[in-house]
Amino acid sequence: MRKMQEAQGLDQLIEAGSTGYLPLFYQEWITESFADKNEVRKMSFSRAAETVHKVYAQIEKHHTIERKKTAIQAMKNDERKDFVLSFMKMVEYRTLDRLKELH
Repeated sequence: MRKMQEAQGLDQLIEAGSTGYLPLFYQEWITESFADKNEVRKMSFSRAAETVHKVYAQIEKHHTIERKKTAIQAMKNDERKDFVLSFMKMVEYRTLDRLKELH
């Protein structure tokens, strides 16, 4: 049951991200994560999904978005950047998948 709740909550956040709404992140985290062009590497979907699921499993016990953000804020900078980039990769795949459906 818990895995199902985690999947639903994460799916809702990814869906929101595909419409441009990213409640888990402050804008500066996103900017900071994409700031170093050399650091923005090609990331596979499977690696991104693994990272996102691992971090989300740690923060999903917090029931409000603000508490989830606080937990993310407490992460080391590199871990947070990796999570943001991974999450954005999953949003990108969701968006591309939707575009394929339209064709």
